[in-house]
Amino acid sequence: MKKVLIITYYWPPSGGAGVQRWMRFVKYLRSFGWEPIIYTVDNPNYALIDIGLSSQVPDNIKVVKKKIIEPNNILNKLSVLFKKKNNNHLYESQQQKGGKRSFLQKVSWFIRGNFFIPDARFLWVKPSVKFLSNLIKEDNIDLIVSTGPPHSLHLIAKKIKEKHSIPWVADFRDPWVSMDYLDEMYLTKFARKKHAKLEREVVTTADEVVVVGQTMYNEFFESYNRKVSIIYNGYENITA
Repeated sequence: MKKVLIITYYWPPSGGAGVQRWMRFVKYLRSFGWEPIIYTVDNPNYALIDIGLSSQVPDNIKVVKKKIIEPNNILNKLSVLFKKKNNNHLYESQQQKGGKRSFLQKVSWFIRGNFFIPDARFLWVKPSVKFLSNLIKEDNIDLIVSTGPPHSLHLIAKKIKEKHSIPWVADFRDPWVSMDYLDEMYLTKFARKKHAKLEREVVTTADEVVVVGQTMYNEFFESYNRKVSIIYNGYENITA
């Protein structure tokens, strides 16, 4: 059976929409001759927790974890210092569109948009490439899949592909450069160009690009003349 390394930030006990897509794909990969190995974060900052999802992951799936320097944890601690009792204050500020923001929210948005490129998990890229190089040799990995956001994970896969010449599938659950919240982050021209450059490198370098809908398909084709594959989000019919 061939082996696929899936690089994902969201994995049970993460809740919300981000975890569902690849958690469900993993459930059926063995039926198509692929043994999944999951690489995820050991100290995540999840906005939502759903303990029940862990029981829906197939037995004996290898899950490899590594700690990350998580800036969101630091910013959340700062929010406590500023007497913001809700630990998800940063997530609330990221979801806020166009409304009145506090000084701390404006600063967090500016820092997030202009210094954490492409996102707050960019510090995970370099140590992950080194860490996964050993895993790839030990487990004889045949294929890499990266799923974003966070889009930093595509950069991990890109560097691994360059280093080990392993085929790579980049899965986009959400847009990157055209994501609406980037317009809320007070981006400088340099930051916008950096985001665009990284997106171009990922979309044009991956062996296969997968998106969730026609809109992203059109964007990538118009911007990069790249035909990608569409796998729509759906639902799993589970009967009792």
